[in-house]
Amino acid sequence: MLREIGNRNQAKEETFLKKHCKEMPRTMLRYAIEKFDKTKKEFYMKK
Repeated sequence: MLREIGNRNQAKEETFLKKHCKEMPRTMLRYAIEKFDKTKKEFYMKK
């Protein structure tokens, strides 16, 4: 679901991820950021 939101509005998805990425299961996070560029992926995976 998050991935689909990102397809329509990536800024909203990033706002959500900044708040919740630490509590999210790793698999969910990976699917949510799969279309991000490399630097953004690394940023979210480090948290």
